[in-house]
Amino acid sequence: MKACTFYGAVALLSLLAASPAFAANECPGASQMPWRDYRGGSLVAPTPEERRDVIDLLTQYAWTMDNRDFNGLAALFVDKGQYFHCDPGNVNAVLAVSAGSLANQFQTMFANLAATNSSATRVLSSILIGKRDGSTFEVAMTVQVTIETIGVSAAQLDYTARLYATITKDGDLMKFVILKVAPSQSGIQASAR
Repeated sequence: MKACTFYGAVALLSLLAASPAFAANECPGASQMPWRDYRGGSLVAPTPEERRDVIDLLTQYAWTMDNRDFNGLAALFVDKGQYFHCDPGNVNAVLAVSAGSLANQFQTMFANLAATNSSATRVLSSILIGKRDGSTFEVAMTVQVTIETIGVSAAQLDYTARLYATITKDGDLMKFVILKVAPSQSGIQASAR
């Protein structure tokens, strides 16, 4: 039975690695510090209004994820937007999901939370926002994700991560072009357990 499980896992990883859902070198390595560009680098400070609009988008991201509103999540991205989930232990093992596929991908991955009446809560902090040009912003921040079973358990830390985003003005709204989630611990899956 263990051999079947092992070979099944190998087959699944081989299939995923060969599919367009995995991309290489999309996330910063452990020794890279992309946040250094936010002060004294090539980015400039956003206006207070731009900062507010970017933080509103980040807050909407946290709320849509926490409430499993995955159709709403897809609406926070530009049409060709990309979501990346990194593994700090293997920079080549990156789950990449297009904006159009986000709803289906996350409904499947978060099914375990729904089945156990559990919820995940994200707390965003240490938000750095730099403006690249007239309508493109680079964001670096930290996030803590906790899990709790409603009415049963207190919130427990699931993982911490750094989030890196490229955001642009799309009409009147700010939207993600790229969102990269880089957990601090290797082996964290792009799903809530």
